[in-house]
Amino acid sequence: MAETVTIRSMRLVNPRGTDLATGEFHLNARPSDLTGKRLGLLENSKDNSDKLLRELGEILSQKYQFSEIKHYSKHSASLPTKPEVIQDILNEVDVLITGVGD
Repeated sequence: MAETVTIRSMRLVNPRGTDLATGEFHLNARPSDLTGKRLGLLENSKDNSDKLLRELGEILSQKYQFSEIKHYSKHSASLPTKPEVIQDILNEVDVLITGVGD
């Protein structure tokens, strides 16, 4: 059975069934305004997830005028994102949206 941890109103579940890291969990501060921010879109490689996120990116860009939109892909929907992709995301964008398809 996967371990779960509840923090405020957020429930974290480790799907691998291993213990979650101990210690405090902190959410990153949310930007007060998205205008001019760099948006990242991470799709999970399932059918249509890229199309869904591209369309969402275009809709949001009209409202928030992002300075840049970067697209990222997972190599497999059933595996974690590769560490080098995560590092690129951390280095290259201010906010990230992930999405699934099918």
